[in-house]
Amino acid sequence: MPLSSADINIEQVVEGETAIISCRVKNNDDSVIQLLNPNRQTIYFRDVRPLKDSRFQLVNFSDNELLVSLSNVSLSDEGRYVCQLYTDPPQEAYADITVLVPPGNPILESREEIVSEGNETEITCTAMGSKPASTIKWMKGDQPLQGLDGKSSLVMADMSLLRPFPGEATVEELYDRMFTVTSRLRLTVSKEDDGVAVICIIDHPAVKDFQAQKYLEVQYKPEVQIVVEFPEGLTREGENLELTCKAKGKPQPHQINWLKVDDDFPSHAVITGSDLFIENLNKSYNGTYRCVASNLVGEAYDDYILYVYGMYLSLICVCKQQTIRAVSQTDLYSWTKLHC
Repeated sequence: MPLSSADINIEQVVEGETAIISCRVKNNDDSVIQLLNPNRQTIYFRDVRPLKDSRFQLVNFSDNELLVSLSNVSLSDEGRYVCQLYTDPPQEAYADITVLVPPGNPILESREEIVSEGNETEITCTAMGSKPASTIKWMKGDQPLQGLDGKSSLVMADMSLLRPFPGEATVEELYDRMFTVTSRLRLTVSKEDDGVAVICIIDHPAVKDFQAQKYLEVQYKPEVQIVVEFPEGLTREGENLELTCKAKGKPQPHQINWLKVDDDFPSHAVITGSDLFIENLNKSYNGTYRCVASNLVGEAYDDYILYVYGMYLSLICVCKQQTIRAVSQTDLYSWTKLHC
């Protein structure tokens, strides 16, 4: 007449949920079945409940089975439950209930709200009051972060219990085998990280898809580009030149300056904000023109090399009653000889 206790499905129960404890007997000869709690107090004697705890309810009773539910499970319910069969000698079977306590909402904190490119920032994620201890993982955007940048530590009360944890963690014990897990992530950021989500993922058997995220705010120095507004082709003598300096950064550039590298700026050049205008070009204006933009993070520049070509020389000659137009791209002051 073998006696069996609860299945593995009652071994782990989330706090606040319901556990099912099952005592089964094969070929019972009318022996009495009773269920005892971890303190050896009788919960059910056959189909009668001596224990005044209404959370225990009879689900099914027969000669071969005593099925009991325990609602609103708490940590105090954890332990070994005994199915006892009154035989000579008495038989016992056991079912261990482990109570899982999910962590509270993850707390995500950063050392600074805004960080400049090239600098390091630290983000801390805390999962409080769980059983067993949570595991914390990190992602940046859709990429998992691995290695020693993210380090986790479990905070417990008993300093005598110190042992290593994956990711070079330090473990200390709290009360009632409860755990608080803190993970610190250190990142060196670039401008490409601006607006990217850093995600703290809590891994715990009592919860799924438990996470918190923070969007990085990265300041970076300007990106500068000089755009030729006019002319579309080669720059030639007598024509005008118009350049626009496009600069963006975070924060936006507060200053944009034009200069000519290693030379004086043309006296009649006109600068309007980010635009540079030079009329009636000649070869003396050749050189490198630089736009410099700056913000709180730093400065950057872009260069435009001006080379002024000579004007088109248009000649007309008459040969054998035909008019031929020839165009020379040489300098205006050069001699051009055409043969008809």
